[in-house]
Amino acid sequence: MARNQQLRVLHALDVARTQLYHFMAIGIAGMGFFTDAYDLFSLSLVVDLIGHRYYTGGPIPTYISIYINAAALCGTVPGQLVFGWLGDKMGRKRIYGVTLLLMVFCSLASGFTFGKSTYKTVVITLCFFRFWLGGSIGGDYPLSATIMSEYANKRTRGAFMSAVFAMQGFGNVVAGLVGMITSQAFRKSSPDNIDFVWRIVLIFGAVPALLTYYWRMKMPETAQYTALIAKDANMAAADMSAVLSMHIVPEEDNLGCHDQYGLFSSEFRQRHGLHLLGTTVCWFVLDVTFYSLNLCMKDIFTTVGLLKGHDDEVCKVNICQVARYHKADDPFQRTIDITGVHMAIAAGCTLPGYFFAVAFIDRIGRVKIQLLGFTMMTVFQLCLAIPYNKWLECNKNKYGFAVMYGSIFFFANFGPNTTTFIFPAELFPARLRSTCHGISGAVGKIGAIFGVLAFSFLRCRFRILLFVLVGCNLVGIVFTLLLPETKGKSLEEITGEIEQGQPLDDAAAVVNAAEGIHVVPV
Repeated sequence: MARNQQLRVLHALDVARTQLYHFMAIGIAGMGFFTDAYDLFSLSLVVDLIGHRYYTGGPIPTYISIYINAAALCGTVPGQLVFGWLGDKMGRKRIYGVTLLLMVFCSLASGFTFGKSTYKTVVITLCFFRFWLGGSIGGDYPLSATIMSEYANKRTRGAFMSAVFAMQGFGNVVAGLVGMITSQAFRKSSPDNIDFVWRIVLIFGAVPALLTYYWRMKMPETAQYTALIAKDANMAAADMSAVLSMHIVPEEDNLGCHDQYGLFSSEFRQRHGLHLLGTTVCWFVLDVTFYSLNLCMKDIFTTVGLLKGHDDEVCKVNICQVARYHKADDPFQRTIDITGVHMAIAAGCTLPGYFFAVAFIDRIGRVKIQLLGFTMMTVFQLCLAIPYNKWLECNKNKYGFAVMYGSIFFFANFGPNTTTFIFPAELFPARLRSTCHGISGAVGKIGAIFGVLAFSFLRCRFRILLFVLVGCNLVGIVFTLLLPETKGKSLEEITGEIEQGQPLDDAAAVVNAAEGIHVVPV
């Protein structure tokens, strides 16, 4: 086989028509992200119940809330690094099942956290299992992204990957829905039943992951891994022939010729060093904003009056604000209110942002959408920060605040929250793809931890935090300029592993695939 010529099986994938199996892959990989979002964000909705149960009816101490929310995020960092590396070394499919089983076990263990009388045992064991849960969630990021990018055709790869990532939005909505239904079911019962509510909410996170396991194990290994890393082009052709319902003639030369530079080589730095810098920095600054505003949403909305809370839970900016807060004697109603606001933002702003990304990413392009997202997030954050005191005036402007706040999430998802997930799965060669995605995501989650910590220190100076987030967005705009546009290109063309000439005309290949004609070299 000629040097730097694309394997026929990979070309067949690039030009294949969209078919049922693509949607099955989106569902299988997407259900992992549904579970990821549910597990990451559900705890923030019920943390007040833990405080009410174990802290004598008062609000949970800020530092304890930080520990609980940050535990899973801390786990995602090593999870992305380790499982991303293993995905390149041992195969995407094999490690994919491991992360899912770990996710199921830790979701169940979080709900069955032991300790009935003291908060210390509950918080310590909860944080322990949440950390390992975070590890499984972290591993799901590079594996899902890599698998979907390697299954998709080059014309709609962005939309397919965006659709997988959009399942986060549904997980967010369902987290609020489960929290609301469970709280409503126990609302008229004894406060002693608080334990049942938050535990049921956490345990439910194991259900979608468990239902997905069988289908994940039925997926064949990706053609890029089998052909380019395992060096078995015949097996890749056989697997993809079954997937695409067509016959793909195997390569006569099984191995092909591809450059084999490593992650720490000078050649990698020359070819992809700026790409890795761009993906990591953009993901870092995005997650500072996304997670600080998402995990701490209830505290922010309590401050502006959309939610009622404890007197010592809010920042008393003026006398009108103090007057509208009171002791929350009904913890179940408090949780219902929190989950209601959470669902409204998720359904009204978060999900539409994902939908717009799916619809336009292969038309507008990744770079333009990321620049648009960072820019519009900056605009809406300035609209909150500059007249911040006006937003706090005696319930007058709280709904306008919520609209502005939700718009940030819309443009985060129709912007860098989606594209930072896609870029690392496209820009790097197959043997380093999962590893580099894991590195980018791990740095992003360090940004998420930083965002949660920043909010804890600036919770009574939210205006300052907004200006910090504006600065993060500006950094994201600058580093986005380091990234090349990838829409409409094959993965091997993006990474420079093949010459731009193709062994078959794209249009002819699509017709042949549709008619079941053998794909042959020319």
